[in-house]
Amino acid sequence: MVLQAKKHPLWFIVSVSSMFVTYVLIALLFFWSSNATAGNERIVAIDGSLTEIVYALGEGHQLVGRDITSTYPPEALKLPSVGYMRALSAEGILSLRPTLVIATKDAKPQSVLKRLKDAGIRVELIDNTYSVEGVKEKISQVAKILGKEKLASALNQELQNSVDKAVSKAKAYQQKNGKVRALFILNMRGGNMMVAGKGSRADVMFNLAQITNPAAEQLKGFKPLTAEAAIQYNPQYLITISHGVKSSGGKQAMLNTPAIKMTEAGRNKQLIVMDNGFLTFGPRLSEAITSITDAIYK
Repeated sequence: MVLQAKKHPLWFIVSVSSMFVTYVLIALLFFWSSNATAGNERIVAIDGSLTEIVYALGEGHQLVGRDITSTYPPEALKLPSVGYMRALSAEGILSLRPTLVIATKDAKPQSVLKRLKDAGIRVELIDNTYSVEGVKEKISQVAKILGKEKLASALNQELQNSVDKAVSKAKAYQQKNGKVRALFILNMRGGNMMVAGKGSRADVMFNLAQITNPAAEQLKGFKPLTAEAAIQYNPQYLITISHGVKSSGGKQAMLNTPAIKMTEAGRNKQLIVMDNGFLTFGPRLSEAITSITDAIYK
């Protein structure tokens, strides 16, 4: 005969208590691990606008890399660069051991992005529409990835208010002085100009700043412009960015181009050079609008 030990009445209470403590510990461990993961990503941002958004959302400390279009804020320049967003290399990105790569859908080549995914890295592609609503959507998408939706709502409202003020200011300038014609030159080589046509980032910026873009009448996107067309358009101003001046041989070289010298802008030496972040279409969109309207109308 096998004798069974009689269980003490407290056994059941102790057993239940032990199970409760175990469940609590499991819940706490899950909570701690979830929070640690959410706040300790290793992020590579590919596109200057996305880098700015990550910083604006207060998550810049999680960035471990950026592409060469990411030049703002200044602390972003201290991050390792993975190259140009349209000519990415998987090796450069993988060397930074990221857990998350955030890029706009302009990022290329697709084979690199696929390789990153195959390596187990989370890759998030963000829509990139060049408009005020497009910037707000980028902010919302990045905020959702980073768990910052509430902050995104405030940031988007601030963006809308500041853009409205900048556009109103541009309209006041235009009503007082009349609209001006300007060409945006991306670069110039051997007298051949690459200019911004309809739907390009520069064209959208010109519309916001109340500037007429004559190239938008016939060209779409960034396209080469003939000397005859440049003379026919007769812009009052030429707009470019620092990179465009450098790649074109300098400001004087651009103004000395035969076709340019025959335009009003060339004769008056009205070449305005904006910083390389002018067409980023990020949280500082209103600043870009104001900078170009001030440069022209003032």
